[in-house]
Amino acid sequence: MRALAFGLAAVLAFLALATTIRTTDVLVGTVDAREIGTATVSSCTEHGPVGRWGVSTSYGCDAEVRWEDGRTERVAFAPGQLKPGEQDVAVFRSNREAGRNDSGQWFLAGPLASVALGLLTLWFLGAAVLSLVPSRKTRQQKPDEKWPVSKEDVKTTPVTRRVRRLRLYAWLGLAAAAAEGLASMPFFDAPRRVGAFVSPWPALEDAWLLDLPSGVLAGFAVLVAAVIGLIAESVHKDAARIVRYGQSYLDSRKQVPGGGNSWVPTALIAALAVGAIVKVVLALGNAPVVVWLAGGRDVLVLLALLAVTVCTRQSAKDMVAQLGRK
Repeated sequence: MRALAFGLAAVLAFLALATTIRTTDVLVGTVDAREIGTATVSSCTEHGPVGRWGVSTSYGCDAEVRWEDGRTERVAFAPGQLKPGEQDVAVFRSNREAGRNDSGQWFLAGPLASVALGLLTLWFLGAAVLSLVPSRKTRQQKPDEKWPVSKEDVKTTPVTRRVRRLRLYAWLGLAAAAAEGLASMPFFDAPRRVGAFVSPWPALEDAWLLDLPSGVLAGFAVLVAAVIGLIAESVHKDAARIVRYGQSYLDSRKQVPGGGNSWVPTALIAALAVGAIVKVVLALGNAPVVVWLAGGRDVLVLLALLAVTVCTRQSAKDMVAQLGRK
């Protein structure tokens, strides 16, 4: 039953992935065009309503394209770009497949969503396969581990504020990656042109604290989230050892947890948040709400980081005391 549920979830995740790939800019390459022109559809192949191109009906079309330099060429367009009977549609070609030249708003958000859905599909598929493998009772602890704890020990150990902080930091890293993708949408919401892309809202670059190449911040945020997530589980496992072994485990550590918990990092985050707010206000002026939200990417992330840091404040000494009361 578990295998069937995970298998169904994997199919649904794959359909969501295929639909995302079809409806965003994943297939058409960079935001800068090598050439632009107009297309008149000559023939199409229908796909759907459910299939390898996702959910709903789409068409893979061949079209006669007249490029800006006067050349005429027959070009195949991926499903989701053109429809039967369309004429004089603005199109472009970059470093990959040709596409409809309406907007590049999905340039970053589309690939980020596709990667996330791809990983989710693989996870569900792996879970379905493992569910079919007969389970065996294995030792839940390493034989050479000096202070072993079982999975049940870790599960029943209270989640302290320090562990909760680390877990929330990890989720915040993933949220920051998603925020960059969403913030990129109004920045790239314009047709391509030959040469460098021109944003309709270039002031967004001045509103952000970090104006890195597209995708760099998201990739770094995901990496940090993964590392912090592993650290959180390690700290929770140490907490389980404290609960199980008590003072004898604490005495074995090279450094006994102290009571210090500096406010300096919190003050630094608050200062960065204030600076980010000032940059947004000075840069955007009378921009639409969606642009303000995009410009406030760093503000929202920093305020969330500040809230997590303040609300989960707990010294190592207080954490040990909490676990001692277990």
